[in-house]
Amino acid sequence: MSKRALRAIIENENFMRKWRDEAPIDIDALYKITDENIKIANELFESIDCGLSPEHLHCDGEITKREAQAKFNRYMGAVNQLENMGYTVPDTCWEIETES
Repeated sequence: MSKRALRAIIENENFMRKWRDEAPIDIDALYKITDENIKIANELFESIDCGLSPEHLHCDGEITKREAQAKFNRYMGAVNQLENMGYTVPDTCWEIETES
């Protein structure tokens, strides 16, 4: 599930990158740790961290606890996949640090 969760995060990021005329992220390319891929991984961690904020995670109380837990599990699956690939959560990611 972790790779699937990461793939979903990357698909969302690529949607936004398209509108900013930025190159899409290739999940398979992330397996090679380079300076550019570290930057991309950090951007993914930041995006996940934003999604883990209570307001975003619970959609301002508009979703059930079960749905929020499912979102949390997907986000953390993506975090775990990035960590398994050799990337480290940046110190600026408060939600990931307190939740993991």
